[in-house]
Amino acid sequence: MSPSMSMLLQFLLFIPFVHAANATVSVYNDSDKYKYYGCYNETTQVPGSADTRALGGGIDESLPGQMTVPKCLAFCGNGDTEYRYAGLEWSRECWCAQTLSGIAEKLDDTACNYPCEGDNATACGGSLKLTVYRVSSASVLSTPGLLTLASTGLVMMVMML
Repeated sequence: MSPSMSMLLQFLLFIPFVHAANATVSVYNDSDKYKYYGCYNETTQVPGSADTRALGGGIDESLPGQMTVPKCLAFCGNGDTEYRYAGLEWSRECWCAQTLSGIAEKLDDTACNYPCEGDNATACGGSLKLTVYRVSSASVLSTPGLLTLASTGLVMMVMML
């Protein structure tokens, strides 16, 4: 392949990423379990991070051409382990973890401007940026076991008064 043809091919492959970074996207807010937590930087390149991820120690999946926020939230919340945090990066990656790294910094929401590859109207992170969702406290209280404990505690407190 000639050098000029190689450069043209590289340029054409780069165009979707430039377009994705300039797209107008919105935050997904239609989950009963997870609530939007913010846009955070990926920590693998932060000095002193030892290449650890902002959402490390959990699970991840990549769905090229198919990733959506609901797919990621289901992946993080419906398995054997229900992860507290779900994050989307690079338009196609889903990361699940119990904690968000303490060195991850909250960014302006506009920094997470890559559209999901399966839903181009919704934000799915960016280049080394994560659109992060966290299990909401309302969701935790709506689980039957905790609701029973909470109501039992309230009844006991009322009886003690």
